[in-house]
Amino acid sequence: MLKINDDFYKFIEQNKDKDPNNLRLSLKPQSYTFDLNLAITQIECRKKVSLKLKNFISSHLFIFPDTISAEQSSHQAVAYYHSNKIKENETVCDMTAGLGIDSMSCAKKGGIVTALELDPLKAEALNYNSKVLGLKAFQVINTDSIEYLRHTNLHYNVIFADPSRRGECNKRLYNLRDCSPNIIENQDILLKHCDKLLIKASPLLDISQTIKDFPYIVSISAIGVKGECKELLIELKSSGKFKNNNIKIEAVNLDNDGEIISFFTDELNIEKNSRVIDFATEQDLLSGAFLLEPSAMVMKLSPWETICTRFEAKKIGKSSHLFVTQSQPSEFPGRVTKIMRIIRKQDRKSLIGLPATVVSRNHPLKAEEIRRVYKLKEGTDNFIYATKLGDKPVILESISC
Repeated sequence: MLKINDDFYKFIEQNKDKDPNNLRLSLKPQSYTFDLNLAITQIECRKKVSLKLKNFISSHLFIFPDTISAEQSSHQAVAYYHSNKIKENETVCDMTAGLGIDSMSCAKKGGIVTALELDPLKAEALNYNSKVLGLKAFQVINTDSIEYLRHTNLHYNVIFADPSRRGECNKRLYNLRDCSPNIIENQDILLKHCDKLLIKASPLLDISQTIKDFPYIVSISAIGVKGECKELLIELKSSGKFKNNNIKIEAVNLDNDGEIISFFTDELNIEKNSRVIDFATEQDLLSGAFLLEPSAMVMKLSPWETICTRFEAKKIGKSSHLFVTQSQPSEFPGRVTKIMRIIRKQDRKSLIGLPATVVSRNHPLKAEEIRRVYKLKEGTDNFIYATKLGDKPVILESISC
């Protein structure tokens, strides 16, 4: 049970800038009328999520049940994107609520939410926070979600599942079969109780295997914040129980407030043979051409044929996943730089002291090794790309457009 009072919040405010570990070592719990360890946990969590959950912690009453829930919670920008999948007055079951950032975001958007949480402390904290945030159509149930769905007659518009990706000794898990609950084994139960199933998964998940594991996928989204891929969002629909050979894929890059920086969409036909990809020659890499580096989210989805077609581009090497085009593209989902030259041996001296961002893709040398060999400084406007043109290592100098 949460042991908190007015002094609990006063303590947090008075000690918010202090080191949590020092507080734990120097203070005695029995000297306080509230849960001292929980109060220190609030200070620690708020430091960790000051940007990630800034809108939620703007209320000083918001509570974290433990540090793990803060670390594992969705970024608020990603949670807002999830909530856009929900229409007003739709019923939503978050079967793995945790800290509840996703379920509370859905409620803010007008969803009628049932949040299931197995851990009693987390369930109590979520119930408390929902009242702090003034959420009305929000119910928290402390239960095993699979057993709950197995025995209920209720049907939801949307079921949201974010299975725990931590195993023994807090080990990170990536395969959905290893996560808890096992969504793959229980997908028929879930689809029986909803129109749409949304599954949040690790960005390291194997997409090809995922398509085999879930016959009724309609879309896969790679979602990131400021260029960092945070998750894969898998959408399944139960209506008709049809197997869909055409899967929509999306690469979404958000800012910290959930606004879309870039958006890329394509369709994956799992039965269609791949088209031939054009590969660049040295002539394509001459000064004035544009080098395209897809975002981490696009990289995860590997839509190489579409990039070549949509942006009239050629791939630089089979495994580099860099592209070149002769015309500057608009709204490319990633970084675009203008090639200045191919770096030859005789050009090395001219690079000494150059402030540059170094990127190594499928090159024998890592980025830090290239920076040391060429004696480059840190910088943001100039770029050194090390990759392969065919089987031949090549280094390119480019600048921001």
